[in-house]
Amino acid sequence: MAKGEAMPPGRGSAEQEFGVADIHIHSSVGDGMAEVLRILEFVEEKTSLDVIAITDHDEVVGSYQARELVAKRGYHFDVVVGMEVTTLDGHLLALYVESPVPSQQPLEQTIEAVHAQGGLCIVPHPMSWLTNSVNRQSLERIVANSEQGLYLDGIETINPTLVGLISNQRAKRFNERYGLAETGGSDSHFLTTVGSALTLFPGRGAEELRRSLLERTTQARNVIRMRIGDIGFVQIVRQQIRSRNFFIRCILKNPFRRQSP
Repeated sequence: MAKGEAMPPGRGSAEQEFGVADIHIHSSVGDGMAEVLRILEFVEEKTSLDVIAITDHDEVVGSYQARELVAKRGYHFDVVVGMEVTTLDGHLLALYVESPVPSQQPLEQTIEAVHAQGGLCIVPHPMSWLTNSVNRQSLERIVANSEQGLYLDGIETINPTLVGLISNQRAKRFNERYGLAETGGSDSHFLTTVGSALTLFPGRGAEELRRSLLERTTQARNVIRMRIGDIGFVQIVRQQIRSRNFFIRCILKNPFRRQSP
């Protein structure tokens, strides 16, 4: 990189000794706007991310695709298989899973299902009324039961979207008391926002990230705050329409389950 050239999204000068990850990305397999391959090419060419996770709503296919493509093409970063599960209490990021986790189950049952296959549970955008988020009462119910083997592995304390304007400070205050592993994720539904928030961890690869989450040594960082003009008003409208259509299809596929974006 030439002297004076801007650091690409995904790493700043203060984070050179740490790996950087974006573990909350949506693809067009779900309600995101970018195809999996385009996301991977963007990460490879435009960012310094070491680890990513494609976390489509109630869908793990995009994450499988990402892992396979990275292995075939030899990209510089690792992929963690994951999904954003819709529980009856709000959304939950399931990371390091190999099988889809059933949606529309109680939060406790979902956490148990993720841990049963060796996965990790991260609460995204908690306590935000702008989307389907786990509220404080539910969070406290889980942490109060941690001695019985029911526990959360982390909490998203930085989310750079509009949803995060509500959740970030609440999540940070909550975590000051309970000390879960803190994470940052872009919650990206657009190509240009990938890497706009990060999880820092000692090491570089997916297994080092996993260990850091378990040891609660991760750090959350906000890289850039995207404005509407950076994405484009038309793109945002198109994504909202896509999101609604996606969740309508989910309802039609599972008519006896309540789906919510």
